[in-house]
Amino acid sequence: MPQPWRDSIRSTRHIRSGRSAALVLAAMSICLLTACVSPKYKRADKNAAPVPLNVKFPSSALEASLYTEISDGAPGSWKREAFWDEYVVTVHNHGDQSLNVTAMTLTDYEGVPRPAGGDPWALEKESKTLERRYRDAGVAFARMAAPRVVATTAEPGIVANAGIGSAGAATAATATAVAIPVYGLTVLGINMHNKKAIKKEFDRRRLPLPLTLGPGETRTGSIFFPMIPNPQALTLRWTGTAGDGDTALDLNFLEGLHVTGVPGSKARDH
Repeated sequence: MPQPWRDSIRSTRHIRSGRSAALVLAAMSICLLTACVSPKYKRADKNAAPVPLNVKFPSSALEASLYTEISDGAPGSWKREAFWDEYVVTVHNHGDQSLNVTAMTLTDYEGVPRPAGGDPWALEKESKTLERRYRDAGVAFARMAAPRVVATTAEPGIVANAGIGSAGAATAATATAVAIPVYGLTVLGINMHNKKAIKKEFDRRRLPLPLTLGPGETRTGSIFFPMIPNPQALTLRWTGTAGDGDTALDLNFLEGLHVTGVPGSKARDH
């Protein structure tokens, strides 16, 4: 004897089962597209190109310039929650003898020099330690606070005061910029091996030190430091047959880096 109510129940269950499967598949698709992984190591979304600064170091045996500075969340940032600062520099040996670039240091607002780092995870640890130390000292520290010259895409007035070469900015942007990372893998592949991919990109960008420059040789790359609020100077040191030397770039144009601007902050320009 036909029992329509049983057929109706079966049909309802089938519809519900189909809807559940569809919801599961939709959730999986969203997860893949939005990179559902551990928050500790995340692939950064595409961001704007870095703002070209092109500030030259004082004249010396080693010609050098700072192309740009990239910090967490700023234009050019390629890793979400990047606990380091990236200084993209170009060095050129215009002499007829080799030069060995031995070190680069970043002087903080208290005048303490910080050496460049070669490991992203060690830099993360150092930045977190310094962050606690700065805040305990009353510094209005903020990880994603960019300097005004970067946040405003290099306003003309700021550019002039900082000595930034605006005329050649467009050319330099294509000639010396370190490319925004392009992963030739699927989102799933990146997320499964994210820490490894981040380290690979970090090493690809980094200018290794010590670095030997032959006569007329030019190199461009990134120097990584822990997060430093209102840095004072970026210093390069080298050795050569004519002796040792160094050159320091005044970073007063990076005022506001990692500082919220709260009145009374100790991280002021000196």
